Amino acid sequence: MTTISLLVKVYGPLRGKLLGYLKHQISHSFADIDVTITKIDSDKRNHVEVSIIGDDTEFAINLLAKEYGRCARSADIVEGALLEGYLVDVGRVGFGIFVDVGLEKGAHLDPLIPLHTLRRHFNVKKPLKEISRIMGFTENLPLEVRLIAVDLVRRNVEAELSEQTLNRMNHWIQDDHERLLVLGVSLPMIKKVLIESGHLEDIYEFERLGTFEFALVCKRSTRASGIVAAIGPRLRGVPIHLFIPNEIKVWLDAAT
Repeated sequence: MTTISLLVKVYGPLRGKLLGYLKHQISHSFADIDVTITKIDSDKRNHVEVSIIGDDTEFAINLLAKEYGRCARSADIVEGALLEGYLVDVGRVGFGIFVDVGLEKGAHLDPLIPLHTLRRHFNVKKPLKEISRIMGFTENLPLEVRLIAVDLVRRNVEAELSEQTLNRMNHWIQDDHERLLVLGVSLPMIKKVLIESGHLEDIYEFERLGTFEFALVCKRSTRASGIVAAIGPRLRGVPIHLFIPNEIKVWLDAAT
């Protein structure tokens, strides 16, 4: 039996449903190959673990890694490395935000994006709490980082937002569509509540940030706050955050 730790996470009030959804998706992917899923669960940090057996195990492992990402290994923690991860412990400290890159068991180490680096990214001198609130940096938000300083002896790793992540955020800021960041839910679940609330037509596009994390792009005539009021009660406990370009532009102009 072989077990792979995937980067994808399941969390929140819909954790059980997400795990079931993922099992269905993976089983469908394995329909034509010789592997059997013996177990799908999540570890203490909510990363999904899949155990399989069969003649096509190696192929299946590569398939899973490509589709859902693989947790980082110690060998991946080097200066200059680009790693995907999830924001964790947002607001726990005032000197930066941590990124869970899924480092393998026994080597728990989350890269830190220091406050001074975030200030440099956005050319502001605001406190971390305000930057996080305005820019939508929230728990379990998927993003890519680049490691800029690695000291494994002292177990300190610093990172910065990657060019890809910064380009995405700058695009969102310059875009005139408001967005809702919905975390910890599958796309079919989101569409279901939008249909039930009569707001499916108000969404211009669904941007996939992670397996269970999405940015809902509102039509120009639609206010994101109105969508939250409509779907929030139907997704009770699911984090939904607003990304409002006009408000962010005003904040950035005032901060410089």
